[in-house]
Amino acid sequence: MDTAKRLRHRKAMRGCLVAVVALGLVGCKMRPALLSARSHSEPQEEVVQVTLRSADAESIKRRQMHFSLVIVNCTGAEDRYPAEARISGQRIDEFRYPTDGDTVQITGRIPLGIFARYAQPCALLQGGGYFTGTIKSSRVPIDRR
Repeated sequence: MDTAKRLRHRKAMRGCLVAVVALGLVGCKMRPALLSARSHSEPQEEVVQVTLRSADAESIKRRQMHFSLVIVNCTGAEDRYPAEARISGQRIDEFRYPTDGDTVQITGRIPLGIFARYAQPCALLQGGGYFTGTIKSSRVPIDRR
């Protein structure tokens, strides 16, 4: 094979490899385990904090996955409330949050009237990226304080 044909062949093979990798990433599902969830009341809102391993938060950040802190009933009834998630005051979708230490605290705020509808509230993370797959964490009961 002459040099020109080899170069075209390499480019074609590289293009196929990139396409295969891209297709693989689109279908990836991340299922991080939430370590705990707790909440406390403020005058107009219930503040929910969930604990996630820093390594999982770093992977979410690196893959630029958008997600919400979702409140559901632990009993299985699908009444979902997606709250904006923040880490150390930074919005998740800006990808500037710190991931130092062993764990991170993800915070979401829910209006008190809405939170009161959940007899047994649970929290989970759910969302995804444009090309980086989806995220759906484990469900954990919220410890009310």
